[in-house]
Amino acid sequence: MPLRRASIPGLFYALAFAWTSTAAAQGPDPTRADPEPIAAAWPSPWVEDDKPASSRTTIEHRAPLPGKYRFLAGMGVGRGLRFQNPYRLQTELGRDAESLSLTATYLDLALGALFGSGGPTFHGALVSADFALDGITQEVLTPSYLFFRRLDPRWAVLGRAGVPIVIEPDVNAGFELGGGGVFYLTAGLGVTASLVGSLFFGAATLESSRPAIPVLSMELGVVYDYEVLP
Repeated sequence: MPLRRASIPGLFYALAFAWTSTAAAQGPDPTRADPEPIAAAWPSPWVEDDKPASSRTTIEHRAPLPGKYRFLAGMGVGRGLRFQNPYRLQTELGRDAESLSLTATYLDLALGALFGSGGPTFHGALVSADFALDGITQEVLTPSYLFFRRLDPRWAVLGRAGVPIVIEPDVNAGFELGGGGVFYLTAGLGVTASLVGSLFFGAATLESSRPAIPVLSMELGVVYDYEVLP
């Protein structure tokens, strides 16, 4: 009798094992809804990064670039042609003293500051001082408006318009327009070439009470360009 009572729990275990084996063989119940996968409720933060860049839709909000500043310091040497000069000169090139003549060779020192809105174009001011290297003593101080545009890492163009003020030998003033280019040897150091046209008014003569004296000059020099990035 004890052996027969002990076999009853074993019978229940055998029936339970047979039922679970049958359910596993038949597969999931089609009438029963499966729970949503955990990945759907918790999306992976790497899913968007796994997509190719061409299939992603990205909305970027970029603030406008702040302005940039640049400062210029230059030194050059120049010489010019003087037209329609009513005064007798030692360097006359024509048949008489009133024809084409050469100006004195001069040293040009300049400082400038420019402002830009984030692009390659800059506007600012330039102050230059010219000193005659031969002949009589002459000094000219010229405040100018300066236009500057960087074309690429190697080249830039510039233009200026100013009022040259002759300090010595006689106080005088005129008008000046100039333009040229810069070739950069390094990021901030370049060589320059400029063509400058000036117009001065001389002292009265027997032929004219206020003669105009046009001058066209060529300048070669070096420039140091310091750019302040945003």
